[in-house]
Amino acid sequence: MNDNQYQHINPEPLLEAMGGDAAACRHMFGTFAQSAPATFGRLEDAIKADDAQQVKREAHSLKSMTALVGAGPLTDMLKAIEQQSRAEPPQSAQPQLPELKKLFAAVAGEVRHYVEQVGVPH
Repeated sequence: MNDNQYQHINPEPLLEAMGGDAAACRHMFGTFAQSAPATFGRLEDAIKADDAQQVKREAHSLKSMTALVGAGPLTDMLKAIEQQSRAEPPQSAQPQLPELKKLFAAVAGEVRHYVEQVGVPH
């Protein structure tokens, strides 16, 4: 796999941690593809509803998922939102939602591509 194939994810650390088992890595990425959109939706709703506990919970959960797929910038943004929700009203994160949505969509798209393409001869 070309190390520069993806701009928003980095599957290599997980693949390496799994001893090069591409099928296991693909399974983990598939789990992200199935679970992360709902978690993101709950986070967005919690921000809009100004629900600090839910923002912390969903941001923390999604942060773990994005770290697993090597989505560093998105993971950092989620960490900041999680921390911000402890000190400020969650709605203060609303200005970040457009960028958060854009970044999440890019990560989710690359994860889907990885799941579809891994193990396919190039």
